[in-house]
Amino acid sequence: MGLRQTFQFAAQSETLVEEFLRELGAVADLDEERESFLFRNKDGEPPFEFHCIIVRGGIDAHRSGEYFKFLGMFIEGLTGEFGSVMVEDA
Repeated sequence: MGLRQTFQFAAQSETLVEEFLRELGAVADLDEERESFLFRNKDGEPPFEFHCIIVRGGIDAHRSGEYFKFLGMFIEGLTGEFGSVMVEDA
């Protein structure tokens, strides 16, 4: 997969992060496996993959394709839910 980044933020629990990621399933197709969330384009949208793994202090993400629209919703949702987010290339 393409670009890898870590999104660090303060969450009270891993469960809250899981719930946040599941809610993003409303804007992209979601395949979920134990602490691993793979988002893909919905039918008719440009293809992308955005793979998230919950890590201590945030989310580790790998992404490729036309993910920019999804990334905007992801960041907006993170800051709205958890406040300040630090993004670091990994």
